[in-house]
Amino acid sequence: MRVFVFFAAVATVLMLHAPARADDAAPATLTVIGKVGTSNRPGFDPFRDAFFKFHGKEFEKAFAFDRAALKALPQRTVTAKAAPWPKPVTASGPPLKDVLDAAGVADDATVTLFALDGYGVTLSPADRAARDWVLAIEMDGTPLAIGGRGPAWLLYDTGDGTASEDAEAKWVWSVFVIAAE
Repeated sequence: MRVFVFFAAVATVLMLHAPARADDAAPATLTVIGKVGTSNRPGFDPFRDAFFKFHGKEFEKAFAFDRAALKALPQRTVTAKAAPWPKPVTASGPPLKDVLDAAGVADDATVTLFALDGYGVTLSPADRAARDWVLAIEMDGTPLAIGGRGPAWLLYDTGDGTASEDAEAKWVWSVFVIAAE
């Protein structure tokens, strides 16, 4: 009996530490749709893309990022504080420009970032150039989670200052899709 228990334990440990299959790719946490120059996923499918359908986001081309792909881009850390917050936060993630560049979005495109609840903020090329926008995936050293401000949060560095509530309104959190026009 001991031999059976030993082999069962070894088999369990080996299964838990076995490499993931190639078809166990990490799910996308952010998708750039619309005028993308590079596509790494199929176009919109009303059945498979039920949440996109719910939000009326149909597309022919898209570039999807999982957390590892966002983490593989250059990272930037910002300190941000808005008027109603109790304290500043330290957030890190790739610059928005690098995310858009990876998807092949032109510098002259207008982009709209949408949150899981449908809230969206549109940034013109001039709006994007006016700030060093970061698409944070971590806050205070912890990955952003859905149900908090994740999977991604658009914001910029306020340094020692405090952003107004109007400025904070452009800091979209729970970003899941960016539409490029």
